[in-house]
Amino acid sequence: MDFFVVLALIGVALLLAELLLPTGGVLAVLGAAGLVAGGVVALSSDADNADFIGPALIALGVLSLVTFFVIARKVLEAHRDEPVRTGSEELVGALAEARTALDPEGQIWIEGALWRARVGDGDEPVRLGDRVRVDAVEGLTLVVRPASPPGQADEGAS
Repeated sequence: MDFFVVLALIGVALLLAELLLPTGGVLAVLGAAGLVAGGVVALSSDADNADFIGPALIALGVLSLVTFFVIARKVLEAHRDEPVRTGSEELVGALAEARTALDPEGQIWIEGALWRARVGDGDEPVRLGDRVRVDAVEGLTLVVRPASPPGQADEGAS
C-alpha cells in the first residue's frame, strides 16, 4: 500500500472523528491537512494513478477545510442568539387580560389559557377586563402589574 493512501485514510478518519467528538475543530484541521499531505505525496510518487489521485486529494482536503469553517461559523452564530424560551418562561413580559379582579389574587387570560395571577408587591389592584403585564412566574401563579393605558409607554415593553 502506498504511503499517500495511508495519509489519505488517516485524514478521512480524523474528519469522521470530528463529527463524533467535541474537539472544537482540531481533528477537522488535522484531517484536511492529512488529505492535502496525501495529495502532495501522491504527486511526488511514481504510482500509476498518482497523477489524478494527488490533485483530487488536495482538492478534497481544501474543500473539507472550507466546509468546516463555513459550518462552524454558522453554528457559532446560532449559539450567540438569545436562548430559546418556552413554556411559562415565554409568558414573562407578555400582556394579558384580567378575567377577575386581582386584589391581590385572581385570574387572567393569556395566550389562550386561564392562569391564576396575583398583583406584585406595591402595585395597585386590577379590575375585571384591565390589561396587565406578566413580571414573573412563581410555580403556577403569574405575578403581574397593571399595564399602562394605551396612550402611555409601558416601562417593560420592548
